[in-house]
Amino acid sequence: MERKIKLTYIFTHHIRWVQFEWVAKYSDRSLFDIDYIILNQGDPIIDFLESMNIPYTTTSYNDYTKTPEVVKFIYDRLIENKTDIVHTRWFAGHIAGLQAAYYANVPVRVYTREHPGIKWKRHDRSKYELIWEFATNAIAVTDHVKAGMISDGVPEHKISKIPSGFDITEYENIDTERIKKLQDKYLKGHTGPIVGVAARYVEWKGIEYTIEAFKKVREVYPNALLVLAGTHTDTANIKEQFQKITKDSINAPPSRDAMNIVEKLSELPADSYVEIYFEEDLFALFRLFDIFVHVPISPIREAFGQVYVDAMLSGLPTVITLSGIVHEYAKHKENAWVVDYQNSEQIAEGILALLNDESLRKKIAANGLASAKEYSIQNKMLALENLYVQEFLKRTKKQ
Repeated sequence: MERKIKLTYIFTHHIRWVQFEWVAKYSDRSLFDIDYIILNQGDPIIDFLESMNIPYTTTSYNDYTKTPEVVKFIYDRLIENKTDIVHTRWFAGHIAGLQAAYYANVPVRVYTREHPGIKWKRHDRSKYELIWEFATNAIAVTDHVKAGMISDGVPEHKISKIPSGFDITEYENIDTERIKKLQDKYLKGHTGPIVGVAARYVEWKGIEYTIEAFKKVREVYPNALLVLAGTHTDTANIKEQFQKITKDSINAPPSRDAMNIVEKLSELPADSYVEIYFEEDLFALFRLFDIFVHVPISPIREAFGQVYVDAMLSGLPTVITLSGIVHEYAKHKENAWVVDYQNSEQIAEGILALLNDESLRKKIAANGLASAKEYSIQNKMLALENLYVQEFLKRTKKQ
């Protein structure tokens, strides 16, 4: 190739999302000249991009009525940059970034879908149809997501399956000081078995069933501790927040879910659980747990389910329902303890079986680790960059 391919990523996310950092870190700079358009001036990835000397520009996009202005902003930068490939993430990136790329005649316009099915009540279908029309390519992270995209109407010939990738080195040889720091911060000398959960307080994550199961676990292990991480909920003020919500608010459903989960937690002794709004050092956090539980309530609620792989790469035995990526590799009592959806009895049974049987616990943890290593960032980047190059050559060879 005579020159580097100019690749622009367009997205925003309100918390640190290490998946984005890994893509930037492991991009082939000999082949691609990458830059970023970030649709939030406070996006946590900005500091990382600066540390990597990766060029970026930012704008604010927190109101969809401002879409024309944001599309123009992105369009101008794509034209100035002579971008060859655009890749967008999350709805804001898709709806503004793909439009701008289409109008700027960017040859390859890619988006990754972050959910298995479209929530028509939340977004107008016509907006999604615009995304499909503007995009030349779509990426599904699992077979279930691909099936959902096809069912929703995304043309099958546009879809490629590329699973998420993980920097396995981040999960290895974690400094004991990092772990101790979190132990002191969250556990405060607790010595009993620790059951870990990493999930937002939304109904479909199945947290209420884990809480109910934990009651049964405490009958056998009275000193057991339940750690609920990544709640994204300020439980101290949840009732006040809930009372302010109007029935038309787009935030109402998750807030009601959070209220229900907080009420369910109130049935446990206050010293038997810990809530963590968000912990950036998830690699050290997972080392605090003895058992990890993730039990979405249906087979299609998780698009990928990064926490499944996070836990397994951390060497944890897991109690799970089959949703997202684990459809493709989880085997009951081999690399995970698999339970039925919405079944607190089975969740409790799985936790207790693993706590009571050290050899089973070690076997499941070791096999889970081996399975999760298949989802390395190197494997993802190889597939992703092959797609970029193939599509670029196909769409520019006549020019």
